[in-house]
Amino acid sequence: MHRVEQQSIVVNSEFALVQSPLQAVEVLTAADFEVLFVRFTRDGVTDELQKLLERETRSDLVFSPGLRLVSAAGRRLRELCDGLRRTLYTTDEQSVRDSLPLRNLETDLMTLLLQAQPHNYTRLLNRNSTAGVWQIGAAEEYMRANAHLPISLGDVCQAAGVNARTLQDSFRKKRGCTPMQFLREVRMQEVRAGLLQPGEDKHVSGEAARWGFLHFGRFSKEYRSRFGELPSETLRRSRKMPV
Repeated sequence: MHRVEQQSIVVNSEFALVQSPLQAVEVLTAADFEVLFVRFTRDGVTDELQKLLERETRSDLVFSPGLRLVSAAGRRLRELCDGLRRTLYTTDEQSVRDSLPLRNLETDLMTLLLQAQPHNYTRLLNRNSTAGVWQIGAAEEYMRANAHLPISLGDVCQAAGVNARTLQDSFRKKRGCTPMQFLREVRMQEVRAGLLQPGEDKHVSGEAARWGFLHFGRFSKEYRSRFGELPSETLRRSRKMPV
C-alpha cells in the first residue's frame, strides 16, 4: 500500500506507482514483498518534458500516482522494463554508460510516462496545431544525422521547433507514420547498409546493436518483413559478392 496525498495505491501485478519529484510517499509493506523500482533524475524528466512542450516549465511536474499495468501504456511499460533488465544483464559494467540500447530504453521510458500517464502538463502537451513542411523536413534531417545516437521524441521536437502532439499528428498525415517509426526505419536501413558491406569480422548482432536494436528475434522478424530476407542472408550474400 502506497499513500500519496490522500490517495491509496496498492502496488501489485495490475497497478504501479508513479512517484513525482519531491513528493512524499508513505509505504506500508507486507512481510514478504518484492517490487521493481526504476528511478529517473528529476532534471532528466523535466528536460524531456520541456523539449516535448517546446517551452520552459515553471512549476514542478506532478504525475497521477496510479498506473494501470493492464492498460496499453502499462503493457508497454512492462515490455520496456523487461528489455532494460535483459540488456543490463548482458551488458558489461564498463559499457553501460555508452550503451546505445540502454540509453534508447531510458528515453523511451521517459517519453512513455510523459505522454501516457496524466500529469499537470498533460493538457498543454496535448495542444495541437499544424507543422510546416520545413519543420517536418528539419525533423527528418535531424533523425537521419543523429540516428546513431539515443535521441528522444523531445530531441526531434526541439530540432523541428514544434511540440510533440503537433509533430506526431503532422507526421502521420504527411508521412503515414510517427517520427519514431521514421527513425526506426532509418536505423533499419543503416543496418542493411552495414550488412551489405562484406567483412569477415562483421556480425548481424553487432550491426543490430550498433543501431540500437535490442531484441534480436524481433529485429530479425521485422528485417525480413521489410526486406524479404533474414539479416543473416543479407550478410551471407554480401560476402559472396565480388569486391
